[in-house]
Amino acid sequence: MVDLAVVVTGLGAIRSRIDFVKRTGNFWDSTGWGVFPRPFLDTPALAYAHAVAAWARGESDPAWFAELPPTVRNPGKKSLKFLNKTGDSFFDPQTANQPLLQQDQQQWLALARAKSTSKQIIALRHFEPDETLADQQATVLLEKLRLAKVPLILHAISSVETVMLSDEPVVDQLRYLAEHQDDEVRAKAMIALAKLGQVDEATVGVAAKMLGGRAKHVVYAGAFALGSQPTVDDTALRAVDRSFLSALQTCDYEFIQLFALCYSRWLEQPETHFSELLGGEDEYLEMASEALEAAREQSVALG
Repeated sequence: MVDLAVVVTGLGAIRSRIDFVKRTGNFWDSTGWGVFPRPFLDTPALAYAHAVAAWARGESDPAWFAELPPTVRNPGKKSLKFLNKTGDSFFDPQTANQPLLQQDQQQWLALARAKSTSKQIIALRHFEPDETLADQQATVLLEKLRLAKVPLILHAISSVETVMLSDEPVVDQLRYLAEHQDDEVRAKAMIALAKLGQVDEATVGVAAKMLGGRAKHVVYAGAFALGSQPTVDDTALRAVDRSFLSALQTCDYEFIQLFALCYSRWLEQPETHFSELLGGEDEYLEMASEALEAAREQSVALG
């Protein structure tokens, strides 16, 4: 709604040409993880917001699109064509005043099976724990996790986290998705498994392989899952060592801190491990020691 408001109030054209907010890395999750949320009005969101603004005004070929830069105009035109053809949007300009969000869990459950993809996604985002509907929620979420549509898979994973669903078929599907070809699906499934306490021996192996990924959110997901374990085997520890060395060499302090938290949990004397791993690299050893001290302080603060 904030994105759309920027466009509707006429600020979209300005935002299309300049950056109000410094661009961030590719950690963010399009379904709204609390950790590393997506940048404000990134290009895909900006293009879609322009399309919704035109669609809400009943404009099929708005002249003002010509003023937008190609990176926004071209995907915006495609989105507008899609909206004019399908009307597949939870926002309906004809019924904008209706309290569409005032529904109970039974109604959201029914809406999750609507034909409209947008309605399915909105419904999934409103799932809440409900003992009386737990079986039905599990059935619906398992159906979504098995689809080929990446947006529905991602939002279904979010809903599984929200309702804390640990049914065996759902967990098995999450483990399967942890090796999905889409990086965001892989990362999100792995983090969900960690949050649900369902990281088994095989999943540890998959998480260790993630540490060698190119996408930072994949590496983060692997480290997050491994860090949820009280101990790891030598193979996983070597994978963490390689990724830790890479983080030190590139001065990636976020990952340095994350790995330090892992070491402090797994090892009784992580300082000794650092000395053996880093040898005479005094600069790296100092960075590792500082991160370890910060990790211990954080652990104490968390109590």
